[in-house]
Amino acid sequence: MESPYFFEGMDFGLDEGDPRATQGVDTPAGEMDWVLPEPPTTAGCTFLRPGQKAYEDRIKTIYNARTAIRPALFAMCETAAAIGKVISWASSKSLPFAVRGGAHSYEGFSGSSSLVVDISKLKQVSFDKTSKTVTVGAGATLSAIQTELKGTGYALACGTCPTVGVAGHVLGGGYGFLARAYGLAMDSLTSVRLVDPKGNSLVANASSNQDLFWACRGGGGGSFGVVFELTLRVHPVGDVDIFSVGWALPPDRAARVIDAWQKWAPQADNGITALLKVGKGAGQNVSLKCIGQSIAARTKIEKGLKALEAIEKPITPHSIQKVTFWQAFQKFGGSSRDPYFQKERSDFLPLLNALGIRQALQQIVAQPTSDIGLIFNAYGGAINDLGEDATAFPHRSSVSYMIHYYAGWDAPKLTQSKVAAMTAFYDGMRPFLPGKAYVNYSDAQLTSYQTAYWGKNINRLKKVKRTFDPGNLFQFKQSVPLV
Repeated sequence: MESPYFFEGMDFGLDEGDPRATQGVDTPAGEMDWVLPEPPTTAGCTFLRPGQKAYEDRIKTIYNARTAIRPALFAMCETAAAIGKVISWASSKSLPFAVRGGAHSYEGFSGSSSLVVDISKLKQVSFDKTSKTVTVGAGATLSAIQTELKGTGYALACGTCPTVGVAGHVLGGGYGFLARAYGLAMDSLTSVRLVDPKGNSLVANASSNQDLFWACRGGGGGSFGVVFELTLRVHPVGDVDIFSVGWALPPDRAARVIDAWQKWAPQADNGITALLKVGKGAGQNVSLKCIGQSIAARTKIEKGLKALEAIEKPITPHSIQKVTFWQAFQKFGGSSRDPYFQKERSDFLPLLNALGIRQALQQIVAQPTSDIGLIFNAYGGAINDLGEDATAFPHRSSVSYMIHYYAGWDAPKLTQSKVAAMTAFYDGMRPFLPGKAYVNYSDAQLTSYQTAYWGKNINRLKKVKRTFDPGNLFQFKQSVPLV
């Protein structure tokens, strides 16, 4: 099984060597070249500066080289006390900073040309079978957590990308192949521990700092403090079915498959999570592939896939394979690296009408090369068990699925053309979509990011911000504002 982000034929424009070593990682125009004061000696913290091998190695772990920034200083914090001391020092010196965990922010919001408080070393994972929870350091990756749970009969409901850091993933939502069965990753969150603007540690859960806990479930990372530990419920999962079926069709026939998918997948049995990948095929054909995972009865997924096959004949009949959850996680994680440079955007929607489907497909086949791919992520199911104001994440019963616009490439010289292609594609879809977006797929081009990410919940988020960070110490281009 392949990664959901793999599109056959997408032009990466591969360069020799690793272009991140020399290009794409720099101080953006208009930002200061910081000369920082000497940081305080801090137990549990190692400071890294440009030129050091450890610094350069850390730079290369940044997921998206398109938006990477070389900071003047990395503060590699291993304890909450160290985080608190570094935050207090930065505040006293009026130094802007960013907080980084997994370094997967698509728009580089976990980067700064000044100071980066890096919590990637906070990666402990502890499973408690009695309470059916896992307590994790905020720097732990999704792969590390699922590895710890391997063989226990339990799993975390989360995404498939193995190198994603748990904190950012959970704080913004956390969609994955168990979401329709058990909710988003943040719906399993029971407690967070964080460092506040004064450098003190706080606990937020259902009984303490409830408003902050509400905000931490969907408000995104980096706006209220430095989360350093999370406790999440895990769920019983044994063997699962993974499935796929694909088509190569002209646009008018591909439209029939998309319409059938959007009417089936978000309404399917809660145990079934089906994605639809749409990209440029050979000639004027559209490539479509439905992939997913099911913990429902085999007959239910067979019925759904056969109904899609009845709409249009696939390239080959559908496949369903029973594997362990761990094997499924590995398969969907993919066996090859992701491209160095990426641009991604998103839309939540209830349904795409016939004109909207036609517009998407016309743009797909009109591409001179396979620049943009679409991933349709089915929502519904247990995601809708909570109301749209129950957490800061608002995209529940009012939407059926999310369109994830994806572009990836390796050659720095392609950046301008790839971003332009994405902008044109996204703009072409505006008449057909409500303008709702996913905070974890951060998009610096959004003109109204507050309502796109959070809808009506933005007003309560601002109130929480004014309560817990009245000085706006934790801020970046798309952080929760004070007013």
